[in-house]
Amino acid sequence: MQTSPRKTTHQVVYFAQSFHRGEPEQRSMMLAIGSQGYVEAAARAHRDLHPEDGVAVYRALMDEPTPMSYRLVDYFSSELGEAWHEGFAPHYQHGLLE
Repeated sequence: MQTSPRKTTHQVVYFAQSFHRGEPEQRSMMLAIGSQGYVEAAARAHRDLHPEDGVAVYRALMDEPTPMSYRLVDYFSSELGEAWHEGFAPHYQHGLLE
């Protein structure tokens, strides 16, 4: 009897990354990895403590190559008020909000 391959269910993980004045080329750092609620709370707290930083929140799939599985789900802008939107960063895959 032949068994069918099992479907694997990928776990979702969220992560937050800060960008100094919203610029990826400037100082940036990973802030938090975990559930969506935890990561968004950490993103807001960092933005409140460091208003010069914009903070992006991404969703990714565990055990998948990051370039293929991550998506920007929220962006907390810096004091400059930048926003990520369609066409903002066409060469960055994460330049679009879902």
